[in-house]
Formats: sequence, C-alpha cells, structure tokens
Amino acid sequence: MNPRNLFTELKRRNVLRAAALYAAGAWLLVQVATQVFPFFHIAEWVVRWIVLAAGIGFPVAMLFSWFYEWTPRGFQLEGGIPPNESNTRQTGKKLDRWIIATLSLAVVLLLTDRFVFRSNEKSAGTAAETGKSIAVLPFVNMTSDKENEFFADGLSEEILNSLARIDGMRVIGRTSSFQFKGKTEDLRAIGEKLGATNLLEGSVRREGNHARITAQLIRASDGIHLWSETYDRTVADTLAVELDIAEKVADVLNVVLDDKQRENMRTAGVRNVDAFIAYEKGLQLYSDAHNRTKCKDAIEGLRLANKEFDEAIALEPTFSQAYFSAADLYDHILLADDRAPAERADAQRQALYYLDQSAANSHDEQQRLLTLADRQLVSDDWHGLSTTIESALRHPGCNAPDWLPVFAGVFGYSDLVEDLGARVTVCDPLNAVNISSRVIAALDGAKPQRALDIIAALQKARSVGTPANIDHAQTLAMLGRLDDARKELAQLPPQSEAYYQTVAILSAAAGENAEDIRARLRTVDRSTSTLKFWTITDVTVAHLLGDQAEANRRAAALDAQPAGPFLLVVATANGLCGAPFDLEATPNLKARLAESGLH
Repeated sequence: MNPRNLFTELKRRNVLRAAALYAAGAWLLVQVATQVFPFFHIAEWVVRWIVLAAGIGFPVAMLFSWFYEWTPRGFQLEGGIPPNESNTRQTGKKLDRWIIATLSLAVVLLLTDRFVFRSNEKSAGTAAETGKSIAVLPFVNMTSDKENEFFADGLSEEILNSLARIDGMRVIGRTSSFQFKGKTEDLRAIGEKLGATNLLEGSVRREGNHARITAQLIRASDGIHLWSETYDRTVADTLAVELDIAEKVADVLNVVLDDKQRENMRTAGVRNVDAFIAYEKGLQLYSDAHNRTKCKDAIEGLRLANKEFDEAIALEPTFSQAYFSAADLYDHILLADDRAPAERADAQRQALYYLDQSAANSHDEQQRLLTLADRQLVSDDWHGLSTTIESALRHPGCNAPDWLPVFAGVFGYSDLVEDLGARVTVCDPLNAVNISSRVIAALDGAKPQRALDIIAALQKARSVGTPANIDHAQTLAMLGRLDDARKELAQLPPQSEAYYQTVAILSAAAGENAEDIRARLRTVDRSTSTLKFWTITDVTVAHLLGDQAEANRRAAALDAQPAGPFLLVVATANGLCGAPFDLEATPNLKARLAESGLH
C-alpha cells in the first residue's frame, strides 16, 4: 500500500486517534500508580507491571482499532460494515473528547504531584535558595560547672527541634552543627561547611534555678548580626525561651508561622528540663560507647547511656527520641557473641518495647516510619515488611535512619537508601554515620563508583582529607583496586570485625589459598573488639575461605537465636556479595522472607 494511502486509511479508521487516546490513558494510569499507590502501601512491583503491561498492550490496541469499528451496536469488523453505515466520523469526534478529558486529568495529577505532593521534598532546597537555612551551634556554657554543659546542649537541641518544625526552613542536623562545639572556626567557613546561610549561636549562664540565656542570629556570609536578645528566666521557663527564640528567628527570616505550626513546636518540645539534661548525658555516653578509643566494651558503655535515657523517660514518658536511642543497647546484645539465651530473648523483647514506644510517641511521621521498619526487622513477624521499608524510605523528610540502611540494601533498595541518604546529607552534611550507611547501601547494590563518589563528597565538605577507614578500603576492593585497598587497610589497627572481614575479602579477591588467608587472619587481635560481633563475621569468612558447610553451620546457629533473621541480614550486608550461606540452612529466615515480600 502507498504510504500516503496508508496514512489516509489510518486516519479514516481512527487508528491515530486510538493511539493518542491509548497513550494519554496509559500516561494517566502510570501517574495514578506512581503518585497514589504509595499512600495505600501498594508494592512497587505492581507499578512496574502496570508500565510493562501498558507497553505490551499498545500494538494489540492498534491492531484492534484497525480491524474493528465502534458502532451503536458495539464493536464490529470494519470490513463487514457498508460505507453508508460507517460511524467513523462520529466515533472520531467522541475519541477527540475522550483524548482531551484524559489529557486534562493527567495534567491536573501531574501539577498536583509537582506543587502539592512534592512540596515537602522541595522545601529544603527552596529554603536554601531564599536564605532560610540555619544551623544552631551549641550554646556556650558560661559557668565552671560542667553539669551545666548538658543544660546548654539540651537548650540548643530543643531550639533546633523547634525550628525544624517550621515549614519552609531548612535546619541543619545536630550531628553536623555540634561538630563545631568548643571550636573558634570562622563563621563564614562554618556556614560553607554546613550549607547554612544563617547561624544561631548563644551562651547560657545557669546558677541554681536562674538562667541567663543570650542568643544571636548571624548571617554566615559576612558575619552581620540580624537579631539578638538576652533572657533572664527561671530554669522552668526554658521551654518558653526556646519557642520565643524560634519564633523571633522565623520572623527575622520572613517565615510566616501559623497557629498549627506554633502548636507543632509546642507539642514536639521536651517540657521537663531535667529530662533533656538526662538525655544529653545519655547521648554523650552513647557516643563514647561507639568510639573504640573511649570505650572498651560497647554494651557496657550503652548500659551507662541507658541509665540516663531511662531517667529522661521517667521524667518525660512521651520522650520518643530517648526510647529510640535506648533501643540500640538491645540490638547490640542480640548481635554480640557469648550472650546467654535468656539475655538474648529479653533483649529482643526490650528492643521491641522501646521501638514501639518511640514510634507511638513520635511527632515526626518520617521518623515514626523509620522506627517501625527497624522494629519489624527485629520481630518474628515480617508480614508486610517490604511495604514498611518502602514507606519509610519514600516519605519526605531528612531524618537519618539507624539500622534501616544496613539491611535495606540487601533487599534491593540501595537506590531508595541513596535517595534518602542524599536528602539527609543536605540537612546534616557532616553526619559520618549517614555517609557510611550510603556507602554500605551502594556496595550492597554493587555500585562501588557511587560509594567512592559519596566518600569523596564528604572529604570535600570537610575541606580536609578523611582518615583511612574500612568503608573506603572495601570500596576500593570492589572496584578491583586491590593494592590501593591494602594501603588503606595498612593504616588501620588490626583489631575490629570489619578489619578482619576486609582482610579476608582482599585475600580471596587476590586468589590466595585458604591456608594463607587463615594465617593472615590470625594476625588480627580479636580480644580487642569493642562490639564482639565475631560470630556474624565468621559466617562470611567461612564462605570466603570456600568452606560452605561451615558457613551454613554457623548461619544455622544464628538463625535459631532470638531475632536470628535480623542477625543473618546484618551478616549478608557486611559480606557485600549476597548471602554467604544457603537459604535452606536457615529455615527461620526463609520463613520470614516468604511472608515479607522480600528476597
């Protein structure tokens, strides 16, 4: 058939209109699937199948429109309709109306997504562009009493939390802003490193029940003071001071507060001063427990921290973040070696309790979802876990997750972990734990170049070279740069589980035989570990040494422990190359995966 005649025939039979209507309808359907399905926790694979089905259905629909005509009596073969009875012109007009209506709906949904659904996601970037980004530096304790240091830190964090409840303002996270505590670095340099256009600093002088609090808002680019005020109040009035400072800062930066935002600020704050002082003490002990140079036994260090967290909870029973921080002790007990079965079972119960309470009392929906994901992985019921993970990772916000990135990458969510981690980096650019989480997820997703780029970005943000670390060594190893990885590893003390495992990874990648690798591993002093996660590490090492029976035996022993599937997922994440054991050897994990919708 002549091409010109073919085109005329396609128009006559309304095939072109049918193609336009099909494309518009498919676009509308995909818009609905990608924007509405997440609100009902419908799995991501459903969206993928819808897109695939739409593509497969297109040629079928076009063939149907070529051979059939839409008549008042329904669809009939085009060849069997006399020309004087053909209804193609009227059908064409109807199709035009359907095309316009469908495209209109798709455009409305697209604009709704852009200007409504994504408003929260874009608020951080908009705030940065309009000068409404701020970092709250830790207020200075002006007394010789070191106990008042915790009061000053708690006041600073509560002001930060109040500001973070304001829509349209990007507030730098505590982890980054508190890195400048006690330092005299130039304010312009601090602003550049934190990505903040404004800095709030201050001082606190507390004597008994009286406190003098001075706060000042400074433009980072030139050091100009935009606002300052001094408050002479009783300690009990601290909450009122926090809210007043937050409101004054918002006013200076031309951020309009409505009654709802003011109420959010009031309800999110910690009302009991002694509670946030206890929490600050706990955070210091918590940080020390994760620092091998300050603590020789992480679990004992976390027990000390939990005494303070529990004190904070007793004073303020709805203190969500205190519950969340306290749960970490019990995760460590579950993962550690040589713990009695009764202690492990109690640790699982305690972890579930604290995470339940943290989620129930959270004023932040994203943090609540992240907490629920952590909680479910430690539980013995994984039904719907895939939906829980996706909801937590996709929800707008920039809260730094805890355990979620460790295991989400194993389940194929490395891209979503990176999306969240990148958001967190905007709000908390110097948060090393978040950077490590992003690197682990990238490696679990077999994307070592992404991991290397993330590490390089952190080095640039800090304006100094980052000390040698295991993450960097493992990234270099996955890129095949074994010599560079060995040089990185040589700068680290041979004493941690991660070091031990990386030695095995590098040796196996270099093709060394099992006996040589074992000899190399014996140089690592296992007694100096602060975590005592050797049982988990030994599963991966046995696999790397080619002893799959031993890897399966060790994995089966972990699987039988309380929260055993959680331990095995951590082992898989640490191994970087998939599960180092056969799933048939771990029936509990196999059952949890079957009910979870994960692989």
